[in-house]
Amino acid sequence: MAGYREHITVSGLCGVGYGTLSALALGFTPTQGAIAGCLTWIGGMLPDLDAQRGKPVQELTALVAAVGPMLAVRQLVEVTGSIDATILAAMLLYAGIRYGGTWALARFSVHRGMFHSVPALIIAAEIVFLAYKSPEVPVRILMAGGIAVGFFSHLLLDELYSVQWRGIAPRLAKSAGTAIKFFGPRFAPNAFAYGLMMFLTYGVIVKTDLLTQNWMVRDSVGPTDPSATVEVDGDSNDVQPREAAKPKLKEPLNELDRIAEEFGPKPL
Repeated sequence: MAGYREHITVSGLCGVGYGTLSALALGFTPTQGAIAGCLTWIGGMLPDLDAQRGKPVQELTALVAAVGPMLAVRQLVEVTGSIDATILAAMLLYAGIRYGGTWALARFSVHRGMFHSVPALIIAAEIVFLAYKSPEVPVRILMAGGIAVGFFSHLLLDELYSVQWRGIAPRLAKSAGTAIKFFGPRFAPNAFAYGLMMFLTYGVIVKTDLLTQNWMVRDSVGPTDPSATVEVDGDSNDVQPREAAKPKLKEPLNELDRIAEEFGPKPL
């Protein structure tokens, strides 16, 4: 099993790479890239919240309690409507995470339980997505992705350290397979983790208006007919609907119709 120092080192390097890539190659601002990099570093420590004891756990709990209100400060301002109420709400949120969260983790969590799992990774990313207030969905995805990258680096490092080499023959430790997993051995933690994950997933869908957008597009556009679009200026992505074909004029059926059209009364 990788130690605390290894986890913060690897997740810190991942954070530097993730933040730099987002700012230089993905079009985000340097500030947004720096925040995403810090979240990646924090995400690399989150699975060890279930360790229950030790100085690293105390430091991590205090860090999460401090970062949580900062991420949610815009949400708190919107909900409370005043600066004073926002400060009070942030203080209560800090106390709830710092002390209430510590008690709940010590009471209900098990080391290497569902905290070390893929559902826990998704839950952490979705919490950040919902807590980070931004009108731009890509920015929220960037922040959630940072937590996910750091979280996964922790799980992957634990699995790599569970492989022990003696000469040229690898040997798996008892902890092998307990980090990157989808289910634990107990039903109740599995049910809670998947229930929370589905609840947060629904919140993400509602927050991004995916359901509303899909219904509106389907109702307004209707079934797609490939023949109803044409290319414009050679760009296949820039399409416009074809004009409806104009009905052809009915040709005279016989000579009498032609004579009537030629010698008949003309409109004024």
